[in-house]
Amino acid sequence: MKRLIAALLSITLALAAFSGCAEEVKELKFNDNGEFRILVLADCQDGENPNERMMKFISAMLDLNRPDLVVLLGDNVIEGEEKKFRKGAEALLAPLVERGTPYAYVFGNHDDEYGMTKEVMHGVYRSVGDCLTVDSAPELSGLGNCVIPVMSSDGSRAAFYLWMIDSGGYDSVNGGYDHVHADQLEWMKAAAAEYNANGVVPSMVFQHIIPPEGFDLLRESELPEGTAGTKAYGGKNYALRLNDNAEGYLGEFPCPPTVNSGETDVLASLGGVVGVAVGHDHANAFIGSVNGIDIIQCPGASFASYGDDMIRGCRLITLRQDAPREYYTKVFTVAAYEDGAYGAE
Repeated sequence: MKRLIAALLSITLALAAFSGCAEEVKELKFNDNGEFRILVLADCQDGENPNERMMKFISAMLDLNRPDLVVLLGDNVIEGEEKKFRKGAEALLAPLVERGTPYAYVFGNHDDEYGMTKEVMHGVYRSVGDCLTVDSAPELSGLGNCVIPVMSSDGSRAAFYLWMIDSGGYDSVNGGYDHVHADQLEWMKAAAAEYNANGVVPSMVFQHIIPPEGFDLLRESELPEGTAGTKAYGGKNYALRLNDNAEGYLGEFPCPPTVNSGETDVLASLGGVVGVAVGHDHANAFIGSVNGIDIIQCPGASFASYGDDMIRGCRLITLRQDAPREYYTKVFTVAAYEDGAYGAE
């Protein structure tokens, strides 16, 4: 525990440079109206020459929503060679760099699946544009675990925290997808205790893989396990249908970890955690509450991987400084934009 506490991320460390990178990063701040806009791009999942439709959409959404931050929610650039990876990352991030928009990122299960190490990818991201993700505690599972402060509109205090958490790739022991590990959760508890020392500060978590409790937002099925259109998980059988605790679009069953590490229980215990934004399941775009924590499912943006053309897109999250649980969120789809439903102001 002493080592974890020693590795706690203060505001200074959150804004410090990763070794070998630029020494300054952009400070995040609520605007004069007390709002902070986050554009979430999940599963862009393309290579050195990203899809033109996706890139035009990203540019349009940046102009339409003018976000204060973009979060890449994992499975970002899929390449096995550093030269190709850098080309793909620079292409994906070009609209952000052109507009001076800072970004943070987390890793997904596919990012390092083809030979690129997370360390090399992290170095590339830190060298392109205003990347705010740092590897704040290198001894932890994953890479890029950090907490980023958003300052109050008057700049006097940290008014909100954004957790970037590496939810891993695949579970080599139990099979299936990986989970947020115990060491990461212990680090989060210690870090939250520090920044909540003088009063609870609200926060939101960003990670790739949905927690197991995502299934708690689905209706249980009365049909036998194994029946077409149902899925068994955690000893229960579910239908492909959201229950009354959730709303939005459900195009596929969630794909959570094999192991439940107790993440949502820990998040509920931290104090002030508003929700956890996830990607991974390309065809889903819903939101619901479990254990007092909103699970905010973001749709996939990729045209180079599977998906549903009716839901490919992004999610905007607008935080409110004075009412953090009353944040606004909206899904924008490529199809709707191309049909003229959304146009740049």
